[in-house]
Amino acid sequence: MAYHINPLQIIYMMKTFYFLTSGNSENSAKKGRVHSQRIGVILLVFFLCAGVPVHASSDEVQTLTLGTRTFTITETTPSGTPVVHIWNAKMPTSDRTEAAGFPVLKEAQHFDVWKPADRSEGVYNHYAALFFHNGRFYAMWGNHPYCENGAGLRVMFSISRDGRRWDRPGKLFPPPGPVRPKAEPGIYLNPDRWVEVDGKLYAVAYVHRSGVSTYPIARELADDGASLGKPFLLRNNLSSRARLPEFMPESPRNPALAEKINQWYEENDTISWWARFDGIGIPTHGVDGTRLIEAFAFRSKDGMVACMRDYNTHTRDTDLISSNRIYACFSDGKGGWSAMYPTDIPDSHSRAQALRLPDGRVLLVGNQIAHQFDKGIYLVRDPLTIAVSPDGEFFTEVFALRSGGNVRPKHRFSGIPGSGPAGYGYPSMIVHDGMVYVLYSINKEDMAITIVPLDAINEK
Repeated sequence: MAYHINPLQIIYMMKTFYFLTSGNSENSAKKGRVHSQRIGVILLVFFLCAGVPVHASSDEVQTLTLGTRTFTITETTPSGTPVVHIWNAKMPTSDRTEAAGFPVLKEAQHFDVWKPADRSEGVYNHYAALFFHNGRFYAMWGNHPYCENGAGLRVMFSISRDGRRWDRPGKLFPPPGPVRPKAEPGIYLNPDRWVEVDGKLYAVAYVHRSGVSTYPIARELADDGASLGKPFLLRNNLSSRARLPEFMPESPRNPALAEKINQWYEENDTISWWARFDGIGIPTHGVDGTRLIEAFAFRSKDGMVACMRDYNTHTRDTDLISSNRIYACFSDGKGGWSAMYPTDIPDSHSRAQALRLPDGRVLLVGNQIAHQFDKGIYLVRDPLTIAVSPDGEFFTEVFALRSGGNVRPKHRFSGIPGSGPAGYGYPSMIVHDGMVYVLYSINKEDMAITIVPLDAINEK
């Protein structure tokens, strides 16, 4: 059957053209720059639509080919964009007192990892990353005394032998520059992943507001839990104009080790949560123009899937609102990716993570609690959910991993910009010895971990 552009795609292209050419610019220079950027995206979108195989029969049943995959399309967004069907689990309800209608995992146990006593210890704690290495659990997260993503945001870490009792945090990456409120400019860090290379443990963080680009750095944490190696760059092509953290006065590079760390991501079916900055081919926008952020990936029985969450809630110069959908793209089998399409995986606006088990099952942890799509709703991140798929093709069961029920999680500190919404968010998950461990923040103030037997989240 020949490929063609169907009426649905034409409508989508017209709406995308309107989206990309609307909006105001503050001055003529900026307007010219924005105009040229948008024209480029318009052309890209047109060729995407022209090149994506969409088949339609006389009864309008469509199939959509993305990478090596073909999907039957039964739903479109209000703008006419095809929705990829991945969610076969029940949809959440709007009742947060009943864990959004999901069964609560009674076997789950919850433990504190870090609760700052006062503002001097950093009242903003977020961006979890969890790992198990040489008999111990390692947690890291971002920490700031004033606000979310404030200048000088640093990275902290803690160690545990059982995942329940945690050492007092240490400084993994110190402030990269002056520590200031969010409203003031300045370089800051976000943690990404722990990586194991040649039996050694490395922490990876991303440098933001560098003046040119966002880029990753890494350093070793020795098995004594205290000795730190010198930080080094993971990108050899970093612009000489990029601002470096103050604790990296030069441009230290270790190309061989950097290559091994980058290879670890690929070998473990992992992409950076900041992959939109990496230039590795992950689309930064949905095929409908939606801004996307905070990538994660997993391998289904039919190949790699990369996902990102909708970020249009924060768009100021358009009328677009968040879809409350996770977007997905699919491997083309040649090292590249398809376009990003909206899925029917619900999302409350929170980072998620997926993990493939040795038996082929895939776990998805996050806040899959939006009870309706395409309405721009913004929800308290409660409950924290975990969904299971038998093979990564469709998620069929979903459970509440932690729920406040009638007792809503409340902020302990006031006046922290970026601290909302409340709840349990931005999880990082590992599986070890038949147990699932999930590290996350509470209200972006405290760090906590939930441990549950893997058998408790088996499919029914």
